Amino acid sequence: MRTFPLFLFSLLSYLTLRAQTDTLYVNDTHTLALVLPNPITRAVTGHPHYQFGYDTNSPGRLGLLQGHPGTDSNLLVLTEDGRAYSFALAYRKELQESYRFVHVDKSIGNVRPVKPMDSLVQNPMPSLGSNSLQYRKASTYFLEKAQTVLRSKRKDGIILRLRDVAYYGTSTYLVMEIENRSDIDFEVDFVQVFKAHGNPRKKSSYQKLPLEPVYKHRMPTIVTVGQKQRFAFVVPKFTLGDREKLMVELREKRGSRRVMLNWD
Repeated sequence: MRTFPLFLFSLLSYLTLRAQTDTLYVNDTHTLALVLPNPITRAVTGHPHYQFGYDTNSPGRLGLLQGHPGTDSNLLVLTEDGRAYSFALAYRKELQESYRFVHVDKSIGNVRPVKPMDSLVQNPMPSLGSNSLQYRKASTYFLEKAQTVLRSKRKDGIILRLRDVAYYGTSTYLVMEIENRSDIDFEVDFVQVFKAHGNPRKKSSYQKLPLEPVYKHRMPTIVTVGQKQRFAFVVPKFTLGDREKLMVELREKRGSRRVMLNWD
């Protein structure tokens, strides 16, 4: 665990007092995965009963949080873009969530010095237009190319198919398809992709890490009765090792239908 310089810890503590703080509930038998908008550079908990682990050698967006019975505390996280995030910590025997995606608007402030106006004019933020165009072109290509089915799962008349897993640049393109063979239209709530390791029956060695999409192409909002919808789901590049598998979860927005697909 890295140690904050005193001035930085004091600054973040001051920002914490001014901001509304979300509460994270943790325990000592499960791991809560916290995914920040940008790579984590520093983090500190207010009490040794709580541990927040993250990669200090190659900064990433993922942090893993656990805690032990005792007093409540707090967590302060600093990301690569200079933003600070504050969370209250509390122990619970049973967790309501196993992961949390944190949006940038949850930041309590930026600890970097404000640049002069002329510096901002001379060095504008880069446009993401080129990346979006690249994602769209590659997604269109892989959608047209995918003719086979790697894995499919059917439940309650809804079929989820994984048609292709393709690598291009620094991203992985997942070509998927939803078919509605039920008698009711299927309104898509969300599609979430995970990389899982180990046996879920052995909780001590099982890990399920979400892969946040960087781009979605032709993502459907509703699949009507008898209809098929094919789309591309783009995530950061990854590979599957031994005992690892890809998990795709599809959920209905106004209903209870849920489809889970596994591929290894």
